[in-house]
Amino acid sequence: MHGDLTGLFVTFGSFGGVALIIWTSVQAKIARIKAEAEAHRIMAAPPPTDTVLTELKAMRQQMEQMQSTSHGFDLSFDEALNRMEGRVGRLETKSAVATSVTTDAPSTLRNGLGQ
Repeated sequence: MHGDLTGLFVTFGSFGGVALIIWTSVQAKIARIKAEAEAHRIMAAPPPTDTVLTELKAMRQQMEQMQSTSHGFDLSFDEALNRMEGRVGRLETKSAVATSVTTDAPSTLRNGLGQ
């Protein structure tokens, strides 16, 4: 009977030792994961402060001003382009009228010699 108890203690002791090793390794992994999560949380960007928010607001205003200026330049360029097209159109019309008057005029008027 004494030998049976020793065998029983050895069996339970070995299983208990294995269970203890597994339990401690799991606890170590959990502690490592918590430490990594804590380190990652510390390394994460802090929430924006009032200074950062003020700077972002100022940058947004500058962007809006730049967009407005750009839009104004676009309109100005379009207006100048339309004026130039109108001038060229008028010059072409004047040139076409002058050419048609010259070709339709009698020969005496064209060269002044009547030939």
